[in-house]
Amino acid sequence: MKEVENDYLLCGWRVASALPLPDLLPWRGDDRAPDLHITLGPVPERLDDLILDRPLLQVAADKSCRFAVPGVASYLIDGQGSHVVVDPALDPVAPDIRVFLFGTVFGIICYRRGLLPLHASCVQMGDTAVAFAGPSGMGKSTLAASLMRRGFAVLADDVTVVDFSAQGGPQVLPAFPRLKLWRDAMQRIAAPTDGVERSRQMLDKFHLPVEAAFQGAPLPLKAIFHLSPEATDSGLRRLHGAEVVIRLGQDLYRNGIMVRFGLSAQLLPALAALAALPGGCWLLQHAHEAGGLERSIATILRQMAP
Repeated sequence: MKEVENDYLLCGWRVASALPLPDLLPWRGDDRAPDLHITLGPVPERLDDLILDRPLLQVAADKSCRFAVPGVASYLIDGQGSHVVVDPALDPVAPDIRVFLFGTVFGIICYRRGLLPLHASCVQMGDTAVAFAGPSGMGKSTLAASLMRRGFAVLADDVTVVDFSAQGGPQVLPAFPRLKLWRDAMQRIAAPTDGVERSRQMLDKFHLPVEAAFQGAPLPLKAIFHLSPEATDSGLRRLHGAEVVIRLGQDLYRNGIMVRFGLSAQLLPALAALAALPGGCWLLQHAHEAGGLERSIATILRQMAP
């Protein structure tokens, strides 16, 4: 594969990549230097001066990281989160390589850049962003897809990046103009699967493009709904104080990496600040059974109504 750099847009960054990244929109901004470089090349089996040595993740004293998925690819991330080297075990264009690049590797980049990645999908409501957080399998992407079908633009899927450096409070940086949906979720929103890229070659999960419904500008974060099967009296309960930190701490993307990086104390103030979101942080009883999705949508829209 010839190494030809293409420019893409991710979180407002200019991304120069030797790897084709159809998940992203092309860069249409100015001619500034790229904020993130993605190159193809060899990744060493072991880094020098290791301070963390796990089967899949190594962290060196200079903050560089090696993340590897056997049979897929190895990834080397520099200490600033500005350069990633990808060493593929599969064909470089295989979607499996991008799944981990835009999953764990992306989470590492965010932590290294001082950003807060939540395990959440996010849509635009009015002039603000509303995020739906929770563990894998809770239906975050399906909820975002269903709201998209109701006319709400998508900012992020699976990983919602929150920036606390902007004036006016936390902002969501738009990420990927696609949703990752299992076949049953695609059927639920009447989206065809023919010709749609699978998330991984052996999974019945698809990358649904949402370019026309993608919000490409940062928006202030108004509210977060933590999706849970936990029953509440009305299906919705507002979280306060320490409970916000505890619940959203569970919603940090790859929160085990955050702990291993020693970032827990650094990110606690950011989590505490989310308790002051104007629209609140909520525990939303969410279920997959018939009518569960519709009840959740009705509850969210009622709570977020002007």
